[in-house]
Amino acid sequence: MEYDAYATLARVSEHPGPVVALGAVALLANWYYFFECARLSRRDRVPPMALWATTVFMGHDGSYLLKYDTWFGSYDHWFPKLFWVGLIVTVTFEVIFFAQTIRYGRKELAPNLSQRLWTVYCLGAAVVGILFWVIVKSVLDDPLYMMTFVITLGMCVPATIPLLLRRGSRIGVGLRQMWAYLVIGLGFLGLLFGVLQGPFLEPLWWVAGVLCLGLAVLQLAIVYRLAEVAEGSERLAEPDFDVAFDKPTGHPVSY
Repeated sequence: MEYDAYATLARVSEHPGPVVALGAVALLANWYYFFECARLSRRDRVPPMALWATTVFMGHDGSYLLKYDTWFGSYDHWFPKLFWVGLIVTVTFEVIFFAQTIRYGRKELAPNLSQRLWTVYCLGAAVVGILFWVIVKSVLDDPLYMMTFVITLGMCVPATIPLLLRRGSRIGVGLRQMWAYLVIGLGFLGLLFGVLQGPFLEPLWWVAGVLCLGLAVLQLAIVYRLAEVAEGSERLAEPDFDVAFDKPTGHPVSY
């Protein structure tokens, strides 16, 4: 699983065209996937994904941005610099996801909590998720975030499928969104296996890649089988903040 950062960047410099093309495909698909997550969350008044996933994504992408000196100083290479710029957009979306989860998530995920307690819970979860990511990243030998990009890609599916099965329809999700998710994997894994090669062709990298693509196809197949949400149909109701702050519903918690 180990790789040398400088050797990898040298390989990138040898093939700038394919690297930029595949990297752009993955990044643009990621932006569109996140845009759809936010748009559909707002449309249907539901959280865009599991809270734990949002907090880990914030920790992952946020930590990359905080390493500005590493990318622009120590390595001083255009590849991590471009990713740094691209992740400004993803972090912005992740903050939006977190706010949407606070606003829309209580009725679906913790209806017995008041809105105030739900907000406190979400803030605590964000702290735990970010600290968890910092600890995990500190023990991984992944200087350019290559494996952690694969890990976070794979995390989207277990963060979404339980919501799909609970809702029983395309509430909060869409086909274009899931196709974009699959394209993210094809672009980034194509970059690893087709261009960078070397240590990225070791068996564990292939296992991780095949698993990510398999999960993406599974998720897409599930969404195809779910009923579409018709415009104007009844969806999960928007939270009633006047009531929610002081009057829990008494329903069991569902995390």
